Amino acid sequence: MAETPATSSGNPERDVRSLGRRLAAYVFLAYDPSVPAVAADWWEISGPHYRDVAGAVAEFAAGRPAAADLDRFAAEPGDRALESALADSLTALLLDSPADRPRLEKLVAAADEQVLVDYHHGVRIDRSAPAVGLDDVAAWARPRTPVTIVIPFRDRVGGARARNLLACLAALRDQDEHGARVRVTVVESDSEPRWRGTVEPLADHYLFARHDGHFNKSWAVNAGVRNTPGEPELICVLDTDILTDRRFLARNIGRMTAEPTLSAFLPYRRMYCLDPESSSAAIRGRLERGDADVPLDALRSLVLREPPGACLWVRAPVFHAIGGFDERFQGWGGEDDDVVARLARAGRLTRFDDPLLHLAHPRPEMTLDGKPFNAHIRPLSWTADGGYGDLRGPRG
Repeated sequence: MAETPATSSGNPERDVRSLGRRLAAYVFLAYDPSVPAVAADWWEISGPHYRDVAGAVAEFAAGRPAAADLDRFAAEPGDRALESALADSLTALLLDSPADRPRLEKLVAAADEQVLVDYHHGVRIDRSAPAVGLDDVAAWARPRTPVTIVIPFRDRVGGARARNLLACLAALRDQDEHGARVRVTVVESDSEPRWRGTVEPLADHYLFARHDGHFNKSWAVNAGVRNTPGEPELICVLDTDILTDRRFLARNIGRMTAEPTLSAFLPYRRMYCLDPESSSAAIRGRLERGDADVPLDALRSLVLREPPGACLWVRAPVFHAIGGFDERFQGWGGEDDDVVARLARAGRLTRFDDPLLHLAHPRPEMTLDGKPFNAHIRPLSWTADGGYGDLRGPRG
C-alpha cells in the first residue's frame, strides 16, 4: 500500500518496509499510463516529482538484485505481483543500506508535499474477485421488496391500547436489516382522531377512518392497505398489542422471499397473552434496555394455541384477489377466522412456530345482546366484488 512515512512508528523495520512500499509507489506513478490519464493537468505538475524519486530509486538499486525487479516493474507497472516484488527487494536493500535511508526519506517527504495525484494500494486487496458486469449490477440493484404493515387501532378509554401501540411501533423501528422497503400505516378508526398527535410521529403513515359504531377491524385494515402510498408486494396485518423482536421483519420477509409459492402465513402457533406485570416488564426490556427480544422464561401469560389473528403476512395480489377482510364483521370476533379460511382456499397458507407476545389491555365486549357479534354472517361469502377499503365507510 502506498503510504507516507511522515513519522516514525517506533518500529524501525516497519518504517523501512513502509519506505520500500512508498518508493515502489513512486515508480508506479512515474511509469503507469493510468496516472496521466486520470488527471492530465495535475500529472503535468506532479510528473517531475515522480521522476525525481523514480530516478533516485534507479540510482539506489543500480548494480544490485533490486535493479532487475525495478526494470520489470517499470515495463509493466500494472502488474501487482511485480510491484510487491519490487517493494520487497527495496525493503531488503534499505535494511542492508542504513546510510542511504535518510536521503531517500527526505526525498520522498519533499515529493509528498508537492504531488497532486497520489497512489493507494490496499494490503488486503483481492485481485481474484470476478469482474462485475451490467447484468450483475442490474440484479443487485433491484428495488427492495416493498412491504406495507397495517395496524388497525382504536382506544377510547384509559390509554392502555395507545401505550401498546406505541410499544409496537417502537419495536418495529428497532429492527435488524431486512432488505425491504417497509411502510408502517396506523389506521385509527373512531369518531374522532383522538391519538393522531401521539401516533403520527412514530408511523410512516397515519390514516383516520371515521367510524362511530363498533370497531370494525376489517374495514380499518382494508382502508390502510388501499390508502397507503405505493404498491406493496407483501402485506403484514399486525394487531396493536403485539410486541415484536428485533428479527421480526428480517425473519418473515425472508420466509416470503425464500418460498415464492407461499401465499400467506401466520408466523406463530402460540400467542402468549401477558399479564399486566409481564407486559410492563417486556416493554421495558425491549424498549428501555434495548434488548433484541424478550425471553419467555421471564414472563407470565396465558397461551392461546393457534389463534387465527394478531399477525398475518400475505402477498398483496392474493390479498386483493380475495377482497381483503370481510367488512361486514364489526365488534369482536370472526373476521380473522374468515380471512384465514379464504386465504387458505386461495393459495398456500401455513404457520411457523415463533412465539408471539400479546400485551395486556382491557378486554372488549365479546357479545351483543348475549350473542356473538357476527353470528349472522355466512363464512367465506366475502369477495372483492363491489370494492373494499373505501374511506367513506365499510361495505355492508
